[in-house]
Amino acid sequence: MHIRTIRASLATAILLLGAAAAVAAEGKPAPKPTLSAPVKSKLKPVDINSAAKNELGFMLHIPEDLAAKIIAGRPYRTKAQLLTRGIVSADVYAQIKDKVIAKQSGPVR
Repeated sequence: MHIRTIRASLATAILLLGAAAAVAAEGKPAPKPTLSAPVKSKLKPVDINSAAKNELGFMLHIPEDLAAKIIAGRPYRTKAQLLTRGIVSADVYAQIKDKVIAKQSGPVR
């Protein structure tokens, strides 16, 4: 199960338990639980210029060999260079582009 799904489930459960406790304190029956939209994750973006291979793989849900390929192509001026340099496919880039950044720490090629 993905971290986002787990966090969304936990957030929903906490909200429902809080609402049930508040209603129970008033002596009224608790409302029936309803499904809500998933909660957006507030995870920090992964820096493709400094993240370790296991961090890239875990946080971006990509295979270890692709994480190694990202590391081998460092440094990046922008995250779009993952696509323009042919490091990842357009499909993979579409999945990870909102989860990555390319911080600058020195001279970049």
